[in-house]
Amino acid sequence: MDFALTEEQLAFRQLARDFLEKEVVPFRAEWDRRESVDTAIIPKMGEVGFFGLTVPEEYGGVGGDYLTYCLGMEELGRADSAVRGIVSVSTGLFGKIVLDHGSEEQKQEWLPGIATGTRLGCFGLTEPDNGSDPASLKTRATRDGSDWVINGSKIFITNGTWADVCMVFARTGGPGAKGISAFLVPTDSPGFVRTEIHGKLGLRGQATAELTFDGVRVPAAAMVGNEGEGFRFAMKSLDKGRVSVAAGCVGIVQACLEAVVSYSQERK
Repeated sequence: MDFALTEEQLAFRQLARDFLEKEVVPFRAEWDRRESVDTAIIPKMGEVGFFGLTVPEEYGGVGGDYLTYCLGMEELGRADSAVRGIVSVSTGLFGKIVLDHGSEEQKQEWLPGIATGTRLGCFGLTEPDNGSDPASLKTRATRDGSDWVINGSKIFITNGTWADVCMVFARTGGPGAKGISAFLVPTDSPGFVRTEIHGKLGLRGQATAELTFDGVRVPAAAMVGNEGEGFRFAMKSLDKGRVSVAAGCVGIVQACLEAVVSYSQERK
């Protein structure tokens, strides 16, 4: 219902639609066939403000409330949900944890790049043996002096082969949710291996990867929040991810209905 939207929200929605109609819609079929979007679209989306939604201006974002965020995700879903996933994971999952729970130093280091699309984040939670039971994850971080050393693997990680940094959830304590901590791990770290997954049935344009950690060493300052808080951070962040998926699905349905109407008119 448009009457419930502010002038700023309406203007952003129109800006988003005009941009995506020009820069994404004409290419989405090709990107799907070749299983990769043109990554040149990422900084362009940053300029429009997609990545900066809900990120405060002081960290390089454009601010905005969650309704505006949903409008952006809806338009991205309407254009190409594979592109929506790139934004949703980088700013909605990765960025939300840094913003809500990161230290000031972590925010200053990562959020400006995330908010402008000049850097991408990924969300390293799912593992080969416990996709539906993340509290049982096996990736482990072991303390070694002033560092943590990470060993293990993740799978089906969106942005995995493109990201500059990964939010890695690893076991630092005993079994269960309370033994899991979160770490900011640059993807160029020694021992960090990324293998792209091909042959997906959907969202083919977005990069999805298996990640392997073979003795990846990070400083103590890489931990987000306190030890044992990682699982709670992940679950809270996934709430924002679900909002993005829901809004994106609304956009997909809109595109389907528009296609049906267009086809019917052509048949007349």
